[in-house]
Amino acid sequence: MSLESLLKQLKPDEIAEIKTAFKAFDKDNNGYITSDEMHECLRRSHVSHDNNEILEVMKNMDSNRDGTVSFDEYMTFMAYLYTGQTPPASNNTKQKGKK
Repeated sequence: MSLESLLKQLKPDEIAEIKTAFKAFDKDNNGYITSDEMHECLRRSHVSHDNNEILEVMKNMDSNRDGTVSFDEYMTFMAYLYTGQTPPASNNTKQKGKK
């Protein structure tokens, strides 16, 4: 399902909420969330978590496997959750012969 078709299922206030959350995570405003930024944001918000949880969430959102979560990746992942759908399985499995 495309991001556009997912967004059509969301209310404007839900889209705004997702955008606000992304901006809270993206502290350096470069358009990407790193695991360090996610950790810091959760720490500041007093949300209990551990590094493995952060890595798993990042892995699930990072569809292009570049180690960061872009706005589109975040928006797509969150749109699936907001619409009660299961996000597609991450393609983050190790490729044969690569570490």
